[in-house]
Amino acid sequence: MRTADLFRLAAANLRENPLRTALCSLSVAVGTGALLLIASLGLFGQTQVQAALRTIGVSGLTVYLDGHGAGNPLSAELADTLEQAVAGIDSVMPIKAKTGSVRAGHVTENAVFLGADERLGEVMQLEVLAGSLLTERQADTAQPVAVVGDELAQALYGRTNITGRTIRLRIDGKDQYFKVCGVVRAQTSALGSALSSFAPHLVYVPYSCLASMQENADQVFVQCTAQADLSAVSGQIERYLTGRGQVDGTVRVQNMSGMVDTVGQLADLCVALFIAVGAITLCVALIGVLCSMLAAAHEKTGEIGILLAIGAQPRDIRRLFLLQSALLCALGGLAGLLLAGGMLYWGAAILPDWRVPAALLALSVLCGTAAGLLPAVRAARLDPIDAMRK
Repeated sequence: MRTADLFRLAAANLRENPLRTALCSLSVAVGTGALLLIASLGLFGQTQVQAALRTIGVSGLTVYLDGHGAGNPLSAELADTLEQAVAGIDSVMPIKAKTGSVRAGHVTENAVFLGADERLGEVMQLEVLAGSLLTERQADTAQPVAVVGDELAQALYGRTNITGRTIRLRIDGKDQYFKVCGVVRAQTSALGSALSSFAPHLVYVPYSCLASMQENADQVFVQCTAQADLSAVSGQIERYLTGRGQVDGTVRVQNMSGMVDTVGQLADLCVALFIAVGAITLCVALIGVLCSMLAAAHEKTGEIGILLAIGAQPRDIRRLFLLQSALLCALGGLAGLLLAGGMLYWGAAILPDWRVPAALLALSVLCGTAAGLLPAVRAARLDPIDAMRK
């Protein structure tokens, strides 16, 4: 039989029982649409998590003291010696944090002030939008300059590029005037509402503006070389700081790169689980298609016998039922994708890549063909005489 004849017969068979065809198509539409919704939302969430991790910009190792006593502190001076003493370290930067407020005109915003130096761009992946980060001269001479996030710039002046503008920082109850030297992509926005209740903004200032080189540093950011083993470097840092009695307290070293990778892996796992749930929904719909095709094969037993008696080959019968099942799933899959795509566009303004719905449509047709395989084989094996008697 010609392919065009098979298409006409398959379409005619679907039109003979419109209610069953509509119900089967609806089940496939629900399964395919649910899979598109789940996959799109999961991939969008994964993209947002990855973007948030990149925005935070923290990688490498962080070193801090737990239970620090009256002995030697983990100071910026000690951090400089650490860089020279431990192999595998590319750059080290001490961090001193204080909370306060930022004011410009009549606008006041809460903030966390982070003391840093010229190595800020080496240990943190910050996206500079205007101006520049702290220079070595500014850090060494404790110049009153600051690097702010774009959200803080918008809140204070209503625009992103505010380099050269003066802001008033309230640190330890004292007001100090700083000039903005650079604007970066805001980091705390990636953390959601966790920090927004008390410190929605981060402001970087020279370390010596917040503490002396001998005072205790809250943390030390360590950026390792590309070939370095972070676990081995962590062990060397702990041994150097504790074995020689350099500091008083328990040295803690956290692998921030490992934590970022773990979060990314969890996001990937969540996407996989979501897609698995959607796939189960589609499988349930395909079971309905299988039952429908078995019923259709039983109802068409006499017609199948006539077709075989007038010269149709068993392969033609198999192709007919496979084509009918594929058309049924194609109609349902297309309807489900259009409905789910409309919901994503108008409800969440999320448009997945065109390859995702195309792949899902192909998957629904392929699975529909697989669901029609058993009825097709059973129909092709019928004896023409017995089939016509029935």
